[in-house]
Amino acid sequence: MTSPPPPLASPGPQRRPSRRLTVLFLVVCGLMFVLVAAGLQFLGPRSAPPGVTMADLQGVADLQARFNADRGQPRLVVIFSPT
Repeated sequence: MTSPPPPLASPGPQRRPSRRLTVLFLVVCGLMFVLVAAGLQFLGPRSAPPGVTMADLQGVADLQARFNADRGQPRLVVIFSPT
């Protein structure tokens, strides 16, 4: 007969990351955010692809008429609100 395995040792108290490590992590995250935003700003497309237009609608009736005119095609409705 074999003896049972010894109990696992407790890991001890959990260590929190040092303040310096936390600040370094936040700085690196902020730098990555700035780099991605700058890349999108300077390397992104300057205008829409050919054939893509944006319509300035004056009311719900205009939206409904344009939406129904494109039956059978993929449609995207984007609403910009100042609030």
